Formats: sequence, C-alpha cells, structure tokens
Amino acid sequence: MSIVALWLLASPAAAESLTVSGRVVAEDGLPLRNLTLHLDGQAVGVSDDGRFVLDFDADARRTARLDISAEDYYGVVQTLHVSDFVAGDAAVLPGIEMVRKQAGRRLLMFAGDAMLSRRYFEPRSNEAVLARESHVAEDSRNLLSHVKPYVELADYASVNLETQLSGDELTNRLPKSVTFYSPPELAESLQWAGFDYVALGNNHMFDYQSEGLRSTLQTLDKLQLDYSGGGVNETEARKAVTRTIGGERHAFLSYVGWPGTFTPNQVADSNKGGAALGNSDIIGQDLSAIPTDTAAVVQLHAGLEYSEHPAMSERTTLRQAVRDGADLVVAHHAHVLQGFEIVDERLIAYSMGNFLFDQYHYTTQMGMLLFVWMDGERLHRAEVVPLHINGYIPTPATGAFRYAVLHRLAKLSDPQSVCMRPNGLHATVRVCHSEAAAAVRILAPPVENTTGRPVALRELGATPFAKVTIDGGVRSHRLGVDILRRGDFEYAGLFGAKDRSWIENAESRVATGKDKYMVVEIEAGGEKARTGQKVFERVFTRSSPATVSGRIQVDNDVLLRVFLQRRRTTDALDAALAEGPLTEIGTQSFFSDGWQEFSFDYNQPRVSTTSVRLIFELQALSDEGASIALDDLSWVEWRTPWISPSDTAQPVFATHFQVQP
Repeated sequence: MSIVALWLLASPAAAESLTVSGRVVAEDGLPLRNLTLHLDGQAVGVSDDGRFVLDFDADARRTARLDISAEDYYGVVQTLHVSDFVAGDAAVLPGIEMVRKQAGRRLLMFAGDAMLSRRYFEPRSNEAVLARESHVAEDSRNLLSHVKPYVELADYASVNLETQLSGDELTNRLPKSVTFYSPPELAESLQWAGFDYVALGNNHMFDYQSEGLRSTLQTLDKLQLDYSGGGVNETEARKAVTRTIGGERHAFLSYVGWPGTFTPNQVADSNKGGAALGNSDIIGQDLSAIPTDTAAVVQLHAGLEYSEHPAMSERTTLRQAVRDGADLVVAHHAHVLQGFEIVDERLIAYSMGNFLFDQYHYTTQMGMLLFVWMDGERLHRAEVVPLHINGYIPTPATGAFRYAVLHRLAKLSDPQSVCMRPNGLHATVRVCHSEAAAAVRILAPPVENTTGRPVALRELGATPFAKVTIDGGVRSHRLGVDILRRGDFEYAGLFGAKDRSWIENAESRVATGKDKYMVVEIEAGGEKARTGQKVFERVFTRSSPATVSGRIQVDNDVLLRVFLQRRRTTDALDAALAEGPLTEIGTQSFFSDGWQEFSFDYNQPRVSTTSVRLIFELQALSDEGASIALDDLSWVEWRTPWISPSDTAQPVFATHFQVQP
C-alpha cells in the first residue's frame, strides 16, 4: 500500500472573489484544436495548451455553468459553485478530459427513477406546489431544465419511467401499498429534456392495471419515445428496442426482478399485460436472440430499497447477464446510489438512485447521471455527473453534497476493484490497477480542538475517491462518515429550489443571502424555539457511535439542547413526527461571543427504530429573547474505534475524523 502524505491545514472561508484555474485536454493529455469555453454564455480565454482562469463573484453565492467544446470531440458541461472550492481566494479545478468522436463511438446516458405524482401536486404541509394541474407542461419542463444541458450531450439518453401515464383519473389500482400515475406531460417533458428511451420494466408499470398500461403505451407511441420492458402481454413486454446509434446497432431490454405477492401481479404473461419479468433464464433467452453485431443494454429493476449494497440475487442475475451477452447493465429500484462493477470489461451500475422523484428521505436525494461511451460492443469510458434531488428537483450537485455523492459511489465501488477519479467536478469509473492500494495520509492540524468537534477531511484537501489514514500525533482518533451531508446550507436556494430538508417556520429559516446558515429567532418574552430535520432519515447504522456537531452564534445568552427523535417500527409517520420518543444527546450554554463550536457524542438506536432525525432546541436565558445562527452542522457515524498513535491502522473511506479530547 502506497501512502501519500498531505501537509495541509484547514482552509479559510471563501473570499469575496474567487479565482479558479484549470485545464482541458484530450484523453491522451494532448492539447485540443479549436477549444472554446463559455461561462454562463460568456467566452473564457484559453491558452494553446488548454489552460484557463475563471473569476467567480463569490459574494453572489451563485452557480455558473461551464460549457466546453472542441472540434471532433464530445461537448462537456460542468456546473460550478463557490462551495466547490475550499482553498480560499485561489482554487484549482481538477483537469478535464474530453472524449474524441470517432467512427463507431457513441455516448449513451442513463438517469434513475422518474415520476410526476403525489407530492409534486399535493406537497407536505407548508411546502410549495411544484406541478400545477393547469400548468403541468410548463412546470414539468421547469423541473428538468437544470439537467437538460447534460442530457442533450448524449447520442441516446435513457431514464427509468417508474409510473404509468394517464390524463384521466385511474381507480383500478393493484392491491399493493404504494401506487401512483403521472400525467402524459411527463413523457413530453422528458423528451423535451433530451431523453430518447424510457425503461418500463419496474414495479409501478402495472399499478392501475390494463387501463393505465394502455394509456402509457399510447402516450409513448404518439410521441415516438422509445421504450421496452412493458407491454400488453409477455411477448411485447420482453421485446427489445433496436436502434442504430452512431452507425452501431443497439438493443435495449428492461425488466423487473419479481412478480409481486398480490393478485393480479405486476408482470406480463400470455394473457395479461404488465412489466417484463427478468431472471437469469429469461434474460439469457432474450440476449441469445440479439444479433452478435448488436450492443445489448440490459436494465433491471430489482434488489432492496435503501440498501447500500445490491442484493446478492440482483448481483448474481446481473453478472450472469454479462456472461450471457449483455454489453452494458444498468439497475435501479433501491432509490439510493449503489456502486459499480466491471465484469469482463462490461460495466454494471447497481443502482442509479432517484432522478425525478418525490421522496423526502435524505439519502434518496443523492443522485447521478451516468455517461457511457461505447466503441461497438466495448466499453470505452464511463463518467458520473453528481446530482442533488433538491426539494424533489434534479439539479447538479455542488459543494459538500457533490463531495458526498462521489464519496459514496467510490466507497461502494471499491470492494469490486472499481476506482473513481476526478474529471473536473465529475468522476470517471474504471477498473483499479496499481492505484487500488493507494491511500492518503492526513496529518491532523496542530490546533487544540477543545470541543472534540469532528473535522471534515474535505477541508484538509482530501479527495472523495481515496481511503485515508490519519496521523493524529500523540492523540487517539477515529474516522467516520457524515450522514447529514447538508449542514453547511450552501446548496439552499440554488437553481430556485426550495429546501425541504429543515424545519422552517415563524421562528426558524435558512438564510440564503451571501452567508447561508440556519437562523432561529426567539422573541422578547419568548422562551424556546426548535429547528432541525423536517423528516426522518431512514438510512443509518444501528448501534453505531455517532457525533452531532456544528457552530453557533448568538446575540444573547442561549441554552442549546440537541435531541434524537425515533420513529418506531409501529409508528405512523405523522404520529412519529409529532410524538416520537426524544432522547437528549447534548446540552450546552452559549453567550454572545462570536462563532462557537459544539460537539455531542452518543450511540445510534439499537432496535425497534425504522428512522431517526435531529432536533435542535434553543432556549433564551433572559426575557430579552435571542437571535441564533447555526452552521457547519455534521452528523458523523464512526466507522472505526479510537485508534491510538501506536496502532497500525488500515485505510478506510471516511469524510470526517475526530481527535479524542
């Protein structure tokens, strides 16, 4: 194992202006002909060897879109925000490689689960409506407008259509716990955004039985939007879509992994419609019918919801699909991101996560677009564009959230010997070679941390793609992963998205000006106010040691109490939000003396808990009330025990470390 030492201290906060330098080259590292760059439509100077400098108005805290083009190369779009850089008033964008266009090469793109129903039209209390019944076409296009520039780069773009389509009310629902349907304008908007194909092999394609299936197929046929994986009988559902893209033939197959335990079930047979059932025998039969000169793309909707790892049944089926002739495999259903595997030089993406979906669980808001360049039937290159499903709106991920998406994918891909490396603010996916053993050694800053507050490795220059070890000097330390991922509030208000993560009311709100943080106001004569996570996080590690930390600023004396609220296995959601049991995990008093730190250690629940959330209660210690700001919150689950300086520690994937007080 090679260890790279980094001698870095915590970076200062972003300055009023930010200079970002970078370089664009071909995949072989050589300069490009006729290279042009535009930042928000304005031309950017670029040298003959591809070097450029960007000037950010950091005061605006805005995003900026970088469009890159070169003769005979695929275009590049990257979205930048000041929070993407932690190096103060000068920062370096990782090098950007462009892929050459050549005979037989084409760019395929994949997105995760999409629907337009439920909370888009009838949001949770006090949330804005995103899709109005009388303006569905306009509103659905607005929801996709932030990712449209990326989708349009592809020669052929695919998304999982996890819903039936109908402009009329559907009532004949299957006897299952969750069903929904979406207006036909969803398909029109997906096509407008650049999608060419929708996968229908999923567990919602027969939610309202034959009536909903017929209206879905009629809508897609009218739009001439390609699809497979669903049909009026098994033969139609299993039929591949075959298209010539970039001069190469492709076959697209789509399946759901289980029939369902209800009657009628969700899969097609000889006498009824539904989704195509996919197991190794069926997929193998269908692949055997694909001509040998045709690239076969298989999509499977299977596995376990919210699981970090693919179910072994899913992994077995997908690996077998590769052996039976699939050239590219993409999976979904988990609603969260899982890792990658490359088998016999064929890429398997185990879960794409959500794309356009209304789930409020926090981990389901981490998404991605997957670019795959194919040369004939051979994988040339794969690249991830991190997404933030912010308030149910798919947007390019920025800052700490982008880092969290890439870190999760790198961590989950590593056991399959798949490495991820930066390409600007995106990441490539490839088989590990000698770099598989590489790790980063971080020297703990020589600053006394009296609160024991965890330190973000990102602030010390750590990449999200590598395992780390810590040189803690004479102090013991431990490594962990932040499951909050949004505690710096820098994403709030970006792309016009309304944050739905935090409790906002008359007493608390997320400030979205130059400085972003949570503001809590206690009026004179008032006593207490609360903020915190609006809903529960269901993806957590039972019985794991954890730490909640952050910074606080007050203008009067205040008592902070932090609670963990549990949703028990028998609790309905609304009842749990109102009355779920609270456990106090930390209390501390603060006085008007600038920004101060807090850090509270505790253990996650062991049993009888489906999900958890953090509640911050502020109490004014005088009748004058108080104004409070909370920022840089983290919720770290520890992945190692305390490691003493004499221990020989193995590198681990982590986002934070803590020096033992």
